[in-house]
Amino acid sequence: MSEPAVTARRLGAALLLCAPLGASAAALEIRGRVVDEAGAAVPYVRINVTGPALVPTTTSVFSAADGRFRAALRDADPDVITVTASRIGWEEAARERHESPGALEFDLELRRRDNVAEQVPASAWIPGTPGDRSFHILINECAGCHQLGAERVKRFARNLDGQPLETRRAAWEAMVQYMREQAVRIGPSGETHLRWGLTADSPDYRMATAPATSFFLPRDMEVVVPYLAEHYPTRFDSLTGYDDVARLGEYGVTADTVIEEYRLPTFGWTREVSIAPGSPYVWFLELDADRLGALDTRDGSVRWYDVPGTGPQGPHTLNADADGNLWVALEESYSLARFSTRTFEWRVYPPPPGVKFAITHDTAVNAARHVQPDAHGRLWMTLVGLNELWSVQTDTGEVRRFPMPLPAGEEQFHVFIYGAAMDPSLKRVWWTQLHGHLGSFDVETGKVEKVVPFPRGAAPRRMAIEDDGTLWVPLYGEGQLVKFDTARGVEIARYDMPDRAGASYSVTLDAKRRAVWVGTTNSDRIYRFDIDTARWRHYPLPRREAFLRMIEIDHATGDLWTAYANLPIGRRDPAIYEDASANNMIVRLHPGD
Repeated sequence: MSEPAVTARRLGAALLLCAPLGASAAALEIRGRVVDEAGAAVPYVRINVTGPALVPTTTSVFSAADGRFRAALRDADPDVITVTASRIGWEEAARERHESPGALEFDLELRRRDNVAEQVPASAWIPGTPGDRSFHILINECAGCHQLGAERVKRFARNLDGQPLETRRAAWEAMVQYMREQAVRIGPSGETHLRWGLTADSPDYRMATAPATSFFLPRDMEVVVPYLAEHYPTRFDSLTGYDDVARLGEYGVTADTVIEEYRLPTFGWTREVSIAPGSPYVWFLELDADRLGALDTRDGSVRWYDVPGTGPQGPHTLNADADGNLWVALEESYSLARFSTRTFEWRVYPPPPGVKFAITHDTAVNAARHVQPDAHGRLWMTLVGLNELWSVQTDTGEVRRFPMPLPAGEEQFHVFIYGAAMDPSLKRVWWTQLHGHLGSFDVETGKVEKVVPFPRGAAPRRMAIEDDGTLWVPLYGEGQLVKFDTARGVEIARYDMPDRAGASYSVTLDAKRRAVWVGTTNSDRIYRFDIDTARWRHYPLPRREAFLRMIEIDHATGDLWTAYANLPIGRRDPAIYEDASANNMIVRLHPGD
């Protein structure tokens, strides 16, 4: 990566971590100490700093073992800065504020809090026990678009308080049918529109929303609906006896950890971000607006690049390659697009003629999370609507289709072929199905080699592969991480996440740290798994309903990038989420190790 590109993205973190206070007239240091009522230090307290027009929007640091914390801001007015302290099980009892030139100092006193109902992540409200197959099926089926314990879900459940079982069951059944209909729509709540060219009176729409041919099949709902009716809470005003370390695992944050949130200027659906080698920007997609954005972290500005094409395109998955190109899966046109971050030019690879509901999804990536062609220069991608792998010859544009095996009783539209990884040999693609298998496909022979079955609800999802062929597979419904030896075709080990209801959506390999980073949807945090010691640690995010679908790593700085991607899209209630743009932010984690 060129030095200017590295410097541009690193600038914000450098100012936060080590800038001398005299470097800018508007530089401001926030520092202080957190103690309990007896004067003992309280570690792992997240200190959120925000204010009007700040870039980044929010900066979060954490108290160390001695209770001390420090953050450095640029262009900050001390008179309008808001500083809050939070850790599950604690609340602020008192504070003292001291101002000096270029600095604000806070002495914060916290006290224990028994009722943590307003502090816990969504996973705390998910009923059940790991090992109960219904528990895992529930998570897989009901936490793929939004958190299962999201505020909207809790609001619905509150209305069922005191109702008989039959009424609760009918209500949840009606909600499932509502979600069948929402699964083919996009937009803010109450303002959604149909996707993929569907109309309310078309046969394809009726098929997509009919139980037997929808995303939510009757055999799964025969498990989920009774389970929700019998076990899902209807009261959310009290939760006691919750220990954050026991329930969520060891903290990974240090005195040098920094988390930044960058508010985007719209209220669209930003699922994914990417770091392109040689580019100074953080790239992201806005699916509902058919455009690609380039975030300049120095001032928070965004440059937009419209996806070319006629009609909706649906940019969904975003990955860079080693040459600085971005590859974009276009869900609604069933195409694959390449965007050069150097020339800002597009090339779109259209699908074969006559396909419908193909739904382009993930491209096969290598250990660096870069799109990786095979030995013949072909890219490979999953098509969730068809249960197929497609190869794309990038020079000629030729696309070839390869159907993947269906588990017994599954449908091609429901099995949801999902993640893809390129084997280091460049002769094999590994793929996952949410309702099926982990498998390998020989790109030389055009045949499936290996099929590894999983039980219902396990849901292998977005995986990572090492240069030696070791595959890391998150089991979304199980809350587990699988280590798989691709050379022998066998599972080596399986590791339980500390929060089994957290829903492990994706994993990202960090070769320098010898770690695997796990993006969760129900936990409001990022998990780190150290490969050599099998040690789990977590990094709490600053925002409620922090639904993560991917984690990108900047290989030059070691920072992680992601985006909040909860559905539905649109504005959030600031009284609940503290910011109307709470679901439209790009996030950087500087681990501080």
